[in-house]
Amino acid sequence: MLLADLSSTTYTTAASPRLLTKYAAAADLMLRVFDLAVVVASALVAYRLLYGTALPAAAYRVAIGTTLLYAVICFALFPLYRSWRGRGLRQELLILGCAFGGVFALFSVHALVIQYGQTVSRLWIVLWFVGGLATLVVARTLLRLFLNGLRAHGMDVQRVVVVGLRQPVVKIDHYLQRNPWVGMEVVGYFRSPYDLRIAGSRRDDLPCLGDPEELIDYLEHNRVDQVWISLPLGERDRIKDLLARLEHYPINLKLVPDLFDFGMLNQQGDQIGSVPVINLRQGGVDRSSYFIVAKSLLDRLLALLAILVLWPLMLAIAIGVKLGSPGPALFRQRRHGLGGREFWMLKFRSMRMHASGAAGPAQATRNDSRVTPFGAFLRRTSLDELPQLFNVLGGSMSLVGPRPHAAQHNTYYERLIQHYMHRHYVKPGITGWAQVNGYRGETPELRTMKKRVQYDLDYIRRWSLWLDLKIIALTVVRVLGQKNAY
Repeated sequence: MLLADLSSTTYTTAASPRLLTKYAAAADLMLRVFDLAVVVASALVAYRLLYGTALPAAAYRVAIGTTLLYAVICFALFPLYRSWRGRGLRQELLILGCAFGGVFALFSVHALVIQYGQTVSRLWIVLWFVGGLATLVVARTLLRLFLNGLRAHGMDVQRVVVVGLRQPVVKIDHYLQRNPWVGMEVVGYFRSPYDLRIAGSRRDDLPCLGDPEELIDYLEHNRVDQVWISLPLGERDRIKDLLARLEHYPINLKLVPDLFDFGMLNQQGDQIGSVPVINLRQGGVDRSSYFIVAKSLLDRLLALLAILVLWPLMLAIAIGVKLGSPGPALFRQRRHGLGGREFWMLKFRSMRMHASGAAGPAQATRNDSRVTPFGAFLRRTSLDELPQLFNVLGGSMSLVGPRPHAAQHNTYYERLIQHYMHRHYVKPGITGWAQVNGYRGETPELRTMKKRVQYDLDYIRRWSLWLDLKIIALTVVRVLGQKNAY
């Protein structure tokens, strides 16, 4: 849920039990020093394992010093030392891996430019990289488990009060109850004319702390770490009045807008110049430039490897298509890709020539007379999709994403399914989250296509490199043996 920060300082009383937050600056400094120490220590350990001595030679000492400098730069550029409260461990480890990989990428370029590669052992560099990364990953995981355990037992918990009880706050409160490790607690709310009841909560209704006019008195006598304002966006004067009353209290303020009716997709706050903005709809891979680069590299690397390994199979399939019926081996069709832009998607031809020109969005069905016997085999095993690896190399497709539908299918379904065109906020994929969950091939009923779209949007919201790798693995296990592709 989107929380827009209105201020950035935190007000705490002397009785605050939040020991970790109290010493947050010292803990942050210790973590930064520890990370740099791991870079040096892992180099020394790798040298000891390789050469049996603790003191590295002069060339190795220079390499360690140079890499340490690059570590200072990369660790500062990547958001490693932000607050990870409420964020997933997987995302933190991914950014850690990118930062550490960036350190050695810079060192590799440096070594190449000054021809330093002949001076130090490449095996030592590999051992150094693997050992250092493994140490950092284990340390961050243990630290996260330790902090989550403390917060689950009531330590370092931030106390939150809310002005107005609307649907977004209800959802956040339910989430915090189910996940005490986040370390945030909504202790009550101040009523407004727009309040909702909490239905289905695991506890009774949040306690009402009074009217908004009583907020200042409550802050004077109770420890509060954050105040959330949950009022309709049209209540600008009420919000300004609250902010004016809180002017003398350096406390975290967040605006929790109710945007559920806006058809949101990966909403988040942003800033352009000095103006705050709210992104209502955006693709999952737009949320971080690190993810964009990582996904692009993963796509092209795996696509290239697949082509190098599978080219004999693809050549054999092309010959089989030519022998099965007259016509070209490859079939091109206009599809809509990222941003709704059209591109030509490649497939091995599985139908007889001139058999796909019927008017309307006609999908292939069971025992379809247009499909050749060899084409039926290709469609059932998904081997007809292999030429799309070249689409991935060219940048018009991704290995994983919503499957691209024919242009006429998009025109047909966008009028019938809400948020259907949101699928085009990311590149289309050879396989996708909907396909590994059984929604592949013919969609004779509208509800089947709606379910497929729901899975596509769920993928966009949840996108991660891990999810992409999981879908690729599930494709091999599940999709290749499905019987509903005709």
